[in-house]
Amino acid sequence: MKTIQEHKREIRKETHDLLSSISKWKKFEKIVFVLGGALISALASQFSYLYPPDHRWAFYLTQAIAAILVFIGALLLEVVTENTADAIERANELTDELDSREKEITSLDGDFRWFTRLYSTAGALKDMVESAVAEGNHAGDTLPRLGAMLDVVVAEKAILFGIGNDRWNFAIYLYDQSSDELKCVVCRRPTRTEEEAPHRNWKPGQGHVGAAFQMQREIVAGDTSDAEARAIFDSPDPSCRESDRHHYRSIASIPIKLASEPALGILVATSDTPQRFRLRSPEDAAMDPVEPLRILGSAIAFLLKTTDLRAEAICHEQK
Repeated sequence: MKTIQEHKREIRKETHDLLSSISKWKKFEKIVFVLGGALISALASQFSYLYPPDHRWAFYLTQAIAAILVFIGALLLEVVTENTADAIERANELTDELDSREKEITSLDGDFRWFTRLYSTAGALKDMVESAVAEGNHAGDTLPRLGAMLDVVVAEKAILFGIGNDRWNFAIYLYDQSSDELKCVVCRRPTRTEEEAPHRNWKPGQGHVGAAFQMQREIVAGDTSDAEARAIFDSPDPSCRESDRHHYRSIASIPIKLASEPALGILVATSDTPQRFRLRSPEDAAMDPVEPLRILGSAIAFLLKTTDLRAEAICHEQK
């Protein structure tokens, strides 16, 4: 089966061969009909003066035939020229059609790779949760497991979110009831120095992290410079910084929760590049840039719930 590139090369070759043939045919027509007819007419006109007027009818007939040849040549040139234009137009149409199909195939290939990575990522998270349940997820194991789960998604950030040389951030915030704050327990950034830098805590309702927790729903903004999203950073919140609007051009805050239960925390993803995290649009075809985060949020919630249930069971046994 031929590839699209091979079809393109074939069309170019056929078009080139056709144009070469047409060019040769046009030269032949010009020489035989146009130039030949004009030459015959000129010669007939000159030689006719060598004979008496009553014997010139043959030369006049020759001139008429020569004029007909010139007319036929001009007519054929017009037909060939028109056919040449049609051939070029058809070749361009075929090339455009192939380009369109190539774009469609490329898009489908991108969707296929995205879905493949999404399902492999979901499968890896499922295996990690099942392993934690089977082995017994103790409180001391929770943070390392959360870090490992976050790493599974971060490792596929290029395909799942299109992240390249962005200034990106993935973090897990858990709600601390004693301080009434959301605290960062696991974070992944481009460098270890940035990961180990102090992280801000958020009260419910503060910033996009606190707002998502308070409303118990996801907050996603493809471009925080838009008027609607800008309100998050323009609010008089002491925890917000002026640099936030530049570092966090695209954000997603996903509640870590199971079904209708209260959120245990917030999964945060940010980038300094617009549209990395955004609600699905018709232009995204089958891909949903937020879906991997939703899957991770649910997996984290299940792991945390397992830890809580185990802790309750141990506490009950001790009593």
